[in-house]
Amino acid sequence: MRNIFLAIMLLFVSVISYSQNNSTTVDNNQNQNNPKQEVPKENTDKSSIPEGYGNISWGILLSDAKDKIAGRLTYTDEKTVIISKESEIQYYYGFFYKEPEENEAAENTEAVQQKDEGKLFYVLISFPYIDKDLIYEKIKEKYGIHTGETLKDNQGAIVWDSEKTVIIMWVERYNKKPYCRKITYLSKEIAKELNEYTKNMFIKKELDVLKNLKP
Repeated sequence: MRNIFLAIMLLFVSVISYSQNNSTTVDNNQNQNNPKQEVPKENTDKSSIPEGYGNISWGILLSDAKDKIAGRLTYTDEKTVIISKESEIQYYYGFFYKEPEENEAAENTEAVQQKDEGKLFYVLISFPYIDKDLIYEKIKEKYGIHTGETLKDNQGAIVWDSEKTVIIMWVERYNKKPYCRKITYLSKEIAKELNEYTKNMFIKKELDVLKNLKP
């Protein structure tokens, strides 16, 4: 389970990089090939895109989120992930968790210590294959036209990008037709924080190796 979570985190770091560079309307060439997508940018209602998912806001601690999740809780590691299910729909709540520094416990003299758990930064919704257009229309009805896409050969991603949140509709090709079975809600701010933390951890490990290296 931990390996799956780490893989998902790395994937989202790449997605946030994409969203920062592609937060415009659909490419002109794509609009010519698909006239239905040629809608003015202002038709995207960014004000309606939530700063979280459902009634849970980004940054909430795992223990505080437990009673607010959709569906029935099926798994949690108490620090980085909650998984719940409702009928055929599965929800993955991902929490950004920083490993405490070795000397942190000794230096912490506060009467009330911070909870040793992560803060919410993404929600992944998984469900059986559904026609891409049906899912797209449902999201567009609520949030307006999308702001970017990476579709090619009936697979890729369609993105709704706002100031705080990125919504990603994943498109997969099945029997040569486009379907969707996953939607992601992602906190842009915490994803950036995660990206920086990951870089720092990598640099720290490099320095540790160099320190102990005896050529």
